[in-house]
Amino acid sequence: MKFHPSLSKPGFLTLVAGLAVGALALSSLPANAASDPGVTDTEIVLGMQLPQSGPASPGYNKVDDAMRAYFDYVNSKGGVNGRMIRLEVKDDAYKAGLTVSTASSLINKEKVFAFVGSVGTQTHISVIKDINRRGIPDIFVNSGYSGFYTDPKKYPNSFGDLGTYVVEAKILGKYLKETYGDKKIGILYQTDDFGRNAVAGFATAGLKFTPKETAATFIAGTQGSLGLVSQMSQLKAAGVEVVIIAAVSSASAVAISTAAKIGYAPKKWAIISVGADATTIQGLLYAGGVPFATSAAMLTGVISASHAPAAGDSSDEFVTAFKKINDDFNKGPSKAWDNNVLQGMNTAYLTTEALFGVGKNLTRKALVSYLETKGSSLSSAALVPLGYSKATHEAYTGFWVGAYDASTVLKPVGTDRVVYTTDSGSGPVTVSTYKRPAMPVDALPKGA
Repeated sequence: MKFHPSLSKPGFLTLVAGLAVGALALSSLPANAASDPGVTDTEIVLGMQLPQSGPASPGYNKVDDAMRAYFDYVNSKGGVNGRMIRLEVKDDAYKAGLTVSTASSLINKEKVFAFVGSVGTQTHISVIKDINRRGIPDIFVNSGYSGFYTDPKKYPNSFGDLGTYVVEAKILGKYLKETYGDKKIGILYQTDDFGRNAVAGFATAGLKFTPKETAATFIAGTQGSLGLVSQMSQLKAAGVEVVIIAAVSSASAVAISTAAKIGYAPKKWAIISVGADATTIQGLLYAGGVPFATSAAMLTGVISASHAPAAGDSSDEFVTAFKKINDDFNKGPSKAWDNNVLQGMNTAYLTTEALFGVGKNLTRKALVSYLETKGSSLSSAALVPLGYSKATHEAYTGFWVGAYDASTVLKPVGTDRVVYTTDSGSGPVTVSTYKRPAMPVDALPKGA
């Protein structure tokens, strides 16, 4: 090959040297700058899906505004390692078809770094495989469906943000069996993985139900248009004295109001926590013509469970700090304080803690690895620890059982609050010894 004279000129050699230096500089950049979308030197873009409209939206449509409020607070303090957090939210109306299209937009248009805090079991089922196939972190999912988390080989990038429905049902079921074992116990549940997961947990606790007798079912989303008259009439005819509800908040409200209209007065209601927010239920009942004083009386004594302090617990330092941030930064149409707002704040707090923990070289793989190896050490408002490990991506491992008082504040069923812990399998229910770490003075976690 002949050597061209022009290639020996100083200008060409300078250009080659410059390109070599440039290539070296590019190769030394953090991996996320070259490959991971949604992260720059100044910003982290997160995506979220939830029902902001439709029959399942009441209450849950406040979670994203609460999360954004906490992130705005973090940004006001300088962000996470100099990066501001931007939350992109899409309304899927609790319809799987919309969940698919909105997820596509978040991935391809908004180019999110990770999905955070998405709400809904049946909706998330429609996108979880694709999100994981793409290697996108899918963290702090607001669904307690155990199938998302107990086999990390199946969904390696998905991590929960609730105790599973199995864990909650095992704990709640143990309490109901011990306390109301002489009563006829039945259940109303939506026929999706949420409802079936809860039924499985109750069965593990020794509570089993007979279809079309002590077990009444409905298709999720139909509670508003079709109502629940036939279901509540079925439970009434079967003589069910303790009614468990495993459904979204709007269905809980319809069930309670329908029972009152047909003259059905169970001795006790017990509601799975995601459908038990008193503020949401009261708001829905009020829209149907039930005065707040009346609905408060209807909710008094209703049993539920929680992994966190009650939203109305003014003595709790996390509740106090989150309420202040909510007052100062929440720009949503309704920032009235309730369990949904507390959950949104706590989800954002956990997200911030994890991002700080990963450090400045933020990559998708680094975030997933951090949660698997150090995620169980993350602290939050929760009164039980997180279960994250390489073997499971389950979130909170326990609950405490409470009942609403006349002011619709969830209070422990006994003299003292007892927190129980278990797993999503056949493990026993035991008393937890976990001691929650204190809230940082500036309400900013810096990572485990």
